[in-house]
Amino acid sequence: MGNMSPISRQARGAVRPFGICIVVGTTATGFDVDNSLGDLIYTNSDLWTGDVPSGHPDGGLGSPRKQYYWEAFPTGASSTERTTYLFTYMDAAAERPTVEQQLEDYWDLLPTYQRHNAKAFANGKSVEEAVASGEIQLKRVLYGCFPTYKDSPLPPPAARVLAVGDASGIQSPLSFGGFGALTRHLRRIADAVVEAIDQGALAREDLAAVNAYLPNQAATWMFQRAMMVPIGDQRPADFVNRLLRTNFQIMSDLGPEVLKPFNQDVVQPRPLSRVLVEAVKRDPLNTPLLVYHIGPLLLADWLSHFSAMLAFDLAHHALGPAVRAAAASLEEAGDGRAAFRLRRLAEQWEFGSGQDYKL
Repeated sequence: MGNMSPISRQARGAVRPFGICIVVGTTATGFDVDNSLGDLIYTNSDLWTGDVPSGHPDGGLGSPRKQYYWEAFPTGASSTERTTYLFTYMDAAAERPTVEQQLEDYWDLLPTYQRHNAKAFANGKSVEEAVASGEIQLKRVLYGCFPTYKDSPLPPPAARVLAVGDASGIQSPLSFGGFGALTRHLRRIADAVVEAIDQGALAREDLAAVNAYLPNQAATWMFQRAMMVPIGDQRPADFVNRLLRTNFQIMSDLGPEVLKPFNQDVVQPRPLSRVLVEAVKRDPLNTPLLVYHIGPLLLADWLSHFSAMLAFDLAHHALGPAVRAAAASLEEAGDGRAAFRLRRLAEQWEFGSGQDYKL
């Protein structure tokens, strides 16, 4: 049931989401110029101001409110059918624009973004004009608001209850939702559920080991914060694009073993270390700017998770095989519940440092 799970909502209580990802988009036909490739994350503008309401904290200051990102890909239903998303990251402040306002921005900005993919947009037509002429045919309009919580994965609220997927918050705060995260963890969670039932490890503290702390997931909060704009913040308009351009170029230069895991929401400590060192070398003036806008508290929090990632990586390689062997011995000796806990610990080290990822 995702974030709307009544059990998960009850477990979280009145806690406000720490981050929000708003996504709007369409599936449409009429992309008749080039519909062979897609974009995973694309920006064609700096921080977006739009219409700032009267009395808004950003009003009169010219402060940008959000960085818009695009994603698009051919759907395969026809040679000209394409799905396009416009998304942004923000906090849950009441002053934030609505999904409807972002959808209005989408209609205005789509022709510029997709002018190389559709003749109608290349000829300067708006979405309204292209739809009226029949050149673009809307199949569906898509929108969503994805909350993310720092207290994730969600610990079980009671015995015999286990949150899975978005309901557990196992997705990265950079993701639209947890389908990718769910498929990544599906074998691990399925095996853990089978073992929990077989061994009677159904107490709250047993199941908490299934949804345990993952430092690489927690570390992505700083990335999300770097890609959004707090209310009233006066960071340079090209702040996010400069950061993305530098880091994606570095990851591309370092090869697929660095770039592919990050693009699939798997953060690994050693590749990340290489990227950070190279980023300081290539754009040294941006590092103090990033630290200033992120703030010391979030930076200290991120450093603790990064340190934990390194420790998990070391534990996985140095102790993982021995811990799994000990779990097998305990199971043979009849202590299935202790074996269950040890296997979950080994998995926590493996997944918490991204060592489950295979190219």
